[in-house]
Amino acid sequence: MGLRRSVRACVESYYPIIYLATFEEADSDRLVSELADRRTILEWNMARGLVHFDTKVPLVEYMDLASALENWLDQELGNHFLIVKDAHLALQGNPIAISRLRTLAHRIAHDESTLATVFLVSSELYAPPELEKFITVFEMEPPGEEEITRILRKRAEHHEAKVDDGAIGKLALAFRGLGKYEIERLIDRGYQQDGAIGFEDLDLVLAEKRQIVRKSGILEMVPVVDEEMESVGGLQELKDWLKRKAKIMADLRDARNFGVDEPKGAMVVGFPGCGKSLTAKAAAAEFELPLLRLDIGSLMGRYVGDSEANMRRALKLAEAVSPCVLWVDELEKAFAGVGGSGSDSHIATRLFGYFLTWMQEKTRPVFVLATANDISVLPPEFLRKGRLDEIFHVGLPDEDERAEILQVHLKKRRKEGRNIDIGKLARSTSGFSGADLENVVKEAIEQAFLDGQRSLATDSMLGVVRETVPLAKLMDEKMKDYADRLRSMGIRSASSSATKPWGS
Repeated sequence: MGLRRSVRACVESYYPIIYLATFEEADSDRLVSELADRRTILEWNMARGLVHFDTKVPLVEYMDLASALENWLDQELGNHFLIVKDAHLALQGNPIAISRLRTLAHRIAHDESTLATVFLVSSELYAPPELEKFITVFEMEPPGEEEITRILRKRAEHHEAKVDDGAIGKLALAFRGLGKYEIERLIDRGYQQDGAIGFEDLDLVLAEKRQIVRKSGILEMVPVVDEEMESVGGLQELKDWLKRKAKIMADLRDARNFGVDEPKGAMVVGFPGCGKSLTAKAAAAEFELPLLRLDIGSLMGRYVGDSEANMRRALKLAEAVSPCVLWVDELEKAFAGVGGSGSDSHIATRLFGYFLTWMQEKTRPVFVLATANDISVLPPEFLRKGRLDEIFHVGLPDEDERAEILQVHLKKRRKEGRNIDIGKLARSTSGFSGADLENVVKEAIEQAFLDGQRSLATDSMLGVVRETVPLAKLMDEKMKDYADRLRSMGIRSASSSATKPWGS
């Protein structure tokens, strides 16, 4: 209702050009029809030229947009709606069409006898500089949870199908980001499979969102099938915190009604090999949500404005497939140059500003999990409360955590057994990272296989330990200095003991 009132106010105030950014042309047609009253509606689209608005049947032989605009300029437009579909495709690289549209807009704005409104309809926003002052943009959002619930019940009535009331809330949340047409088709597919509408249809929704991400080419959907929170050794504080947030995301509607704020996300910082990436995957598995990976460095484009456009597309896509976990990897590589003087720094600064604003103001359930190796190079604005819920420091595991990590990797390879002294291995691996410990297990198993051993033994694993140079020894001073800086900044430890010695 808010969108309709806003667009109507612009129409009645004689705004010359209204840009409707939407994938759903049927929804834009419905909106225009509701606002038209007795106005004449003329439509041009790239596929068929000038067409009848209701039937989409061509009115004349095909003409391009520039010719259609010339046709409209020659008419008396007393009380018309002029619809231009596929606007971003038709206007880009078309200076004649842009010039004629500007002439038409100027006429609408200054000629009292021309009471027309131009509607540009497109799935992608494109506003040429020559038209910016004439254009008012409205983004037509996909259905919200209440509307999706109505669609679910209406399709259930249509099929005379059994609907699982307990699944309605979960499905309504899962369908968010999809258009009405996509939602209806998925409901129909679910009904055709088993004659009911319920929890089983969640897999269909996830598959559809996976298709959306794959087609975009700008985000990566990371598989998390084999990951779970128990696959992360140690980091108990972080795991407990994520489990609490997962419960809120699972019952988001009830949580909101109770007054609980929607989880924004967290940042996990620490040196490579300490479990940041694994935590992102395990978090998505715990949340039972798709995991999208955003590499901000890959958004950098060749031309002016490309990088910002790519960022907008990526974040819009994350919102479209929400609820989801958005994993922003190696954040400092993209934003370390913010505030510098070079052209790349200017781009990074603009991207940083846009990303900060989005994190602060986003209304969709996108849980951001940012990972970074060196938080000290990030601008301080990023660390302010309100952007993210919490920042965690992942350090080298202590003895108990090393034992847990070794158990995880041995169990994963079905090698946990009585003849392995986990305590002795944990004591002998001081300074080893999680990645170092995983490598010890892998190397020991491989060597045992090549030596023809029937089982894995503690001594063979200790032999691999002695041959391994851990990360802590290679970067000892740097890691200690970094840990001290993080503690001085008040960054919360991901482990249960916030004050344990570095690499103890």
